[in-house]
Amino acid sequence: MDFLGSNENRVPLSESWKYLMDKGLMTQLTLIQECPWEPNATAVMEYRAELGECCNASYLLVGTKENTPLGSTIHLDGHRRKNITAYSELVNLLSERSPLAGFQYNKCALIGNGGILRHSSCGQEIDQADLIIRFNLPPMNYTEDVGTKTSLVTINPSILNNKFQSLQGPQKPFLDALQAYRDALFLIPSLSFSSHHVLGCRAVSIMKDSGLTHRAFFLHPHYLGAIRKYWEQKGLKEIRLSTGFLFISIALEFCEHITLYGFWPFSYDLTGEPLSHHYYDNILPNAGFHTMSEEFLHYLNMYAQGVLRIQLGKCQ
Repeated sequence: MDFLGSNENRVPLSESWKYLMDKGLMTQLTLIQECPWEPNATAVMEYRAELGECCNASYLLVGTKENTPLGSTIHLDGHRRKNITAYSELVNLLSERSPLAGFQYNKCALIGNGGILRHSSCGQEIDQADLIIRFNLPPMNYTEDVGTKTSLVTINPSILNNKFQSLQGPQKPFLDALQAYRDALFLIPSLSFSSHHVLGCRAVSIMKDSGLTHRAFFLHPHYLGAIRKYWEQKGLKEIRLSTGFLFISIALEFCEHITLYGFWPFSYDLTGEPLSHHYYDNILPNAGFHTMSEEFLHYLNMYAQGVLRIQLGKCQ
């Protein structure tokens, strides 16, 4: 789940075990598997109120003609001292309003790409959610483990560069990849770095020519900056939040019940068996911005608060 062209760090095997033991996480993780989890609606409402006040994903999550009018200044959250002016070609690619404005969902599933998902048999459970979020166009041919449905999926500049040759070559591979997501909305974080917004516009233009414009949206850098500041005040001080952490924050505004699948930053499972990096491959990332194990501590804290559920074992 790399974000905005960066890559996440995963903790190597020996360091993972030491980290878990030093932090006392093994006991907590065992309890997650063995003890019933109880949701805490009050805690969820508190997060929703705070996030709505500071960040307001319903209005600011994606760039629209309403929140990014022609000539307005866009502050790049990745290059904090750089701005761009909303020019006509960009504004013409924006929707009139956010696709999530005014919506609330009961059950939400966030599907990380971790190798712990492989052989989990979680697909059927995932497909029962009302809102299903995936990251960076992951392969969908592991349906027994990951399900078949998608509501939102991110398309990061990194995958446009690395997998689709910066969209400079034939467009068919890119369009074929999109077809796996049926009626899903595509969220592109390309307005954070000056080097990314042209690539993002190219992607949306290709989608527009193929009749997919109504499903393509730019994540608004002002929202990303606000959510980073919110979590900094909560003690999470990273250069950039991972995609997963960002969308957990989004889900807290829109969802009553949240379950995480495939969120596991370590290179082995709870029994000590080695895992592939992703459920679909074992390609390791370069060093990046994120401290995934520290984010995982925050996931566990939210689990303990009754804010979200973490699925770490088999679903059936």
